[in-house]
Amino acid sequence: MRLTGYAAPANPDCPPGTTYEAWRGCVEPGDTGLPSTGTTGEWVTRQVAYTPALGQPIRGTAVLAGAATTEAASATLTLTDGVLGVDLTRSLSSPIVPGSVRLRLGGWLYRDRGDGKLYDDAGAAIADLDYATGRAALRRWPGGASVPPTVESCLTSYGQWGQIAASFRTATAPLKPEALQVVATTLEGTQLIATADADGRIQGEGIEGRVDYAVGVAAVHFRQRNAEDTDWEPLAVDPTTLRYNAVAYSYLPLDADILGIDGTRLPADGRVPIYRPGDLVMILHAAETALSPSAGVAAALGRTRLAWVRVTDATGAVVSGERYQLDRAAGQIMFPDLAGLTLPLTVRHTVGDLRQVTDAQISGWLALSRPLTHDYPAGETIVAGCLIIGDRRARVSATWDQASWSGAWADAPSGSAATATLNLIDHPIQVTNEGCDTDRWVLRCTNAASDQWELISENRGLVWQGVYAPGGEDIAPINPRTRIDLGGGSYSAGAPYMTIPAAANGGGWSTGNVVRIDTVGAIAEFWVARSIQQSDEPVDPAAADGCEIHALGNIDRP
Repeated sequence: MRLTGYAAPANPDCPPGTTYEAWRGCVEPGDTGLPSTGTTGEWVTRQVAYTPALGQPIRGTAVLAGAATTEAASATLTLTDGVLGVDLTRSLSSPIVPGSVRLRLGGWLYRDRGDGKLYDDAGAAIADLDYATGRAALRRWPGGASVPPTVESCLTSYGQWGQIAASFRTATAPLKPEALQVVATTLEGTQLIATADADGRIQGEGIEGRVDYAVGVAAVHFRQRNAEDTDWEPLAVDPTTLRYNAVAYSYLPLDADILGIDGTRLPADGRVPIYRPGDLVMILHAAETALSPSAGVAAALGRTRLAWVRVTDATGAVVSGERYQLDRAAGQIMFPDLAGLTLPLTVRHTVGDLRQVTDAQISGWLALSRPLTHDYPAGETIVAGCLIIGDRRARVSATWDQASWSGAWADAPSGSAATATLNLIDHPIQVTNEGCDTDRWVLRCTNAASDQWELISENRGLVWQGVYAPGGEDIAPINPRTRIDLGGGSYSAGAPYMTIPAAANGGGWSTGNVVRIDTVGAIAEFWVARSIQQSDEPVDPAAADGCEIHALGNIDRP
């Protein structure tokens, strides 16, 4: 770049002590030559003594004025790198107010944003500004700029002043509780930080105040303990350093038909209680333990009284519960046989305490009826709500036979009864809590001569067909819900929906005869309504939103 500067006037009428402005490194008192390059330049004020003599040539590019003239000669300076220093307050000793500087050089405008830097029109930081000394260090400038720079605005403060209290209103409201932070710096340079609690109290080292979350108005005062530590005294802070950070709510009017609920019934802040006094909650914490066990040797998991356990091998395949023996009370697991398992194994074990809620606050604070019996690390513990179902057991609620079936599901016999029947008194249908589901079934004879039968579910359709003959095989279709994926296309055995004994079949059936069966499962039916907030799809599929539903049963044995 090339900057044009002006040499001091060599005027015999100019008295000693004349002041002039120039770029340092371009023209200095007593210079006989002008350097063509330099690493730094600075616009400064100089005061020189007058020497009655003809001007000396400056690198042969210009000659200073003679004794009888007052014209000034121009000179040029080429800077290859470095910074240009500009003293904005050379005649003042007051500090600059942050955010008040606008400096123009060669058509470029340098703007001060209050952070100690000057920015160009593109928003790039191209200079540093020291508010205390008033000096700016320009790292970039336009070529061929004419000097001196033009200071369009610069506000200074007379002396250092402070504030002991402040009030402000946030840009938007209402505010999210516990999301307001106030930051300030004392006149000595100590930073103060305070945050607001759920009740709107602003507290921190040296800062106290209150905020109204509804309207976004806050008031704070600054204080410290006196030298005797007997009382509080005001603490002055630099008002230019006072900042706040806050999160505000913004509401969009939504159609009640889209929401599925009347918007006027929703609270203003969108938060609704999900726990109430008297509810049951399960406090849960899951941890993982890597194991390389030996066959037949029990391995400790580090915790006792386990609630749930899930085992996977090194390939991620789930290990069936039939492959290991679990001592929940002692927190130990033993694998009789490790054949087919890829080590190391990962055991995910969960502990939990079932407790009744005695008090619940909208802030998320819960009071429980009894102390917890496990360690629950903060940030890793889950509080799950519990839906009380009552006493549950799997059972067959009704059976009857019919000569035929029209395809309509009914809770009472339709038409005439079949000649034959199943002997369910001596050989009852067997169900388990694990495999049985609530459903209505039809066991229909499709070919009496070859003992061909089929089992049809109202909810699942055809689940089994084959030979059902006296003295033959039982009917026991597996419930897929109970099968565990072992990886590689293999699954655990699972539990049947029901077992219809072959011994109950005494024969004598005709094609088209049916046996109607109603079953009730131990797992209760309930509706699940899930609400998902607006968000972007996560990059990692493992981080996707989700939930788990567990069934927990307490067994009372006589």
